[in-house]
Amino acid sequence: MSGRVCSKCPRILTDGSTICVWCKREKDRARGTSTQRGYGSAHQAERARWQAKIDAGEEVACTRCWRQILPGTPWDLGHSDSRTFYTGPEHATCNRSAAGKHAAALRNR
Repeated sequence: MSGRVCSKCPRILTDGSTICVWCKREKDRARGTSTQRGYGSAHQAERARWQAKIDAGEEVACTRCWRQILPGTPWDLGHSDSRTFYTGPEHATCNRSAAGKHAAALRNR
């Protein structure tokens, strides 16, 4: 039996993943619920509103790259750095890349 070792514990993985299901569950629990992370009912309602437009095939542009978000494409509801308002839908890669760059800038001050 060959495989790799979980990146968090000594369990052997045979499914090609990098983290075992037990460590992934613990990681998810530590993150908290979406509401605890600041994505409560207002966020979920706004996201559902945009999701309906995307699913209907309406032209919805990413607020970062301005390319269309196609049905089935992963996307996030963007917000200002202060989290005081939503900027609109963004491709998941655009949103998460911007978040990473922002976090790096804060660390490197």
